[in-house]
Amino acid sequence: MVNKSGISHDSNFGGVGIFISANDRVFEWTLAFLRSFRASNPNLPLYLIPFNEQCDRILRLSRLYDFKLYVDSSFSVLEEIGSRLELGLTPTGPHWFRRFAAFWGPLDEFIYLDCRNLVLSDLNEIIMAPSKEGFDLLHYDCVVDQVYNVGDVRKSFLLDRRARGFNSGRWAARRGLFSLQELQQYAEECLGVRDQMNLRNTDQFFLNYCCDRRGVRTGHLAEVLGDMCQDGWARQPGYVYRAADGYRRWDFGGLNHKKRVPLLHWAGIKLSPAMPEAELFYSFRDAEYGWGRRVLRKLGRMIRRPFINLMQGLRANRWINETYHRMRGH
Repeated sequence: MVNKSGISHDSNFGGVGIFISANDRVFEWTLAFLRSFRASNPNLPLYLIPFNEQCDRILRLSRLYDFKLYVDSSFSVLEEIGSRLELGLTPTGPHWFRRFAAFWGPLDEFIYLDCRNLVLSDLNEIIMAPSKEGFDLLHYDCVVDQVYNVGDVRKSFLLDRRARGFNSGRWAARRGLFSLQELQQYAEECLGVRDQMNLRNTDQFFLNYCCDRRGVRTGHLAEVLGDMCQDGWARQPGYVYRAADGYRRWDFGGLNHKKRVPLLHWAGIKLSPAMPEAELFYSFRDAEYGWGRRVLRKLGRMIRRPFINLMQGLRANRWINETYHRMRGH
């Protein structure tokens, strides 16, 4: 259990750094994240925003990977916002709203990251990019349908050249961009147009709405910094490889060919030996083991992978999938 007594943030900390949200249920993801992060960012401050109270196992890693716990009295208010916007399709959704406490947290300039990321580069360039390039918030992957449904809200933002529909699992911003009172105000507005928002992605449409509604100066990291993959989601064409100057994506003939991959994200993807870029993930997850054990674990994944792919292929078959849902519906 997270012991909140005696743990608080000091508003005078300042500086730059990273916020991550996680709990023990996603321990494997978090462990790989921490190892990848410290491999390329050995001295960058890192704060854990606990997803909920079940973080004991992760907190035991705090000395080894040099991170601090960030808790704030606003968590309950933020979760209440999430609960009011949630339609019951994602029961844990309200906990994601704790991440917005980063806007009044201990860091002046920061990146927020979900734990289902691997960090494959020095992040100082990304942290400093908003202030250096004249933006308030820089984001990554964009799919407007994952944020807004068709309707007047989406249309009005599109006409104003907003509504990028960016992913809420990684973004760079600064302290003070939003206050808790502003978020409460925008939450009330969202409630009135909830049918025009994505059914599931409550924290994602909420952050986008707040930025679009207020006219925050947002930009896509790849568009602003250049030489970077437009999409950092793991399920992309090609594959990630390690070049002399860092990780890049090989996609011969594609738009992202040989572009940098500073972050790799597995949002919505189940942890599995058959998931995209699985071996890159496990290279960090299994770094604690000796050479022999790593080889054995890799062989085990190679044996399991064809069977997992077969089951996923059957599940994705249109006839089988539709038949299953018809039977389940009856």
